[in-house]
Amino acid sequence: SSGINAEYGDITDGDNVRGFAAAAGVADSEALLEFSRGPEARQQLIDNTTEALESKCFGAPWYLVTNPATGRREKFFGHDRVEMLGWVIGKEYKGHNPPQV
Repeated sequence: SSGINAEYGDITDGDNVRGFAAAAGVADSEALLEFSRGPEARQQLIDNTTEALESKCFGAPWYLVTNPATGRREKFFGHDRVEMLGWVIGKEYKGHNPPQV
């Protein structure tokens, strides 16, 4: 995969990652970028991929969350399911680009 998204650009480019991090309010984008290139991030990716495959993931985005009320793992596929995911974990979904207050 090229890592290029038509709307956001090359997600493997350090300057773009810094920009994404700044837009998301990450205080130290350099630390995030450094972490993303290290062994802990690599292991987390391996663990997440293994969990996704074991949960029968069939696409992206794929969300696997624990329902705090039941302790049961819930699966969600697609951006259009994020609001439902919020209901399960008890958080209000305010859209993918909520107004900044």
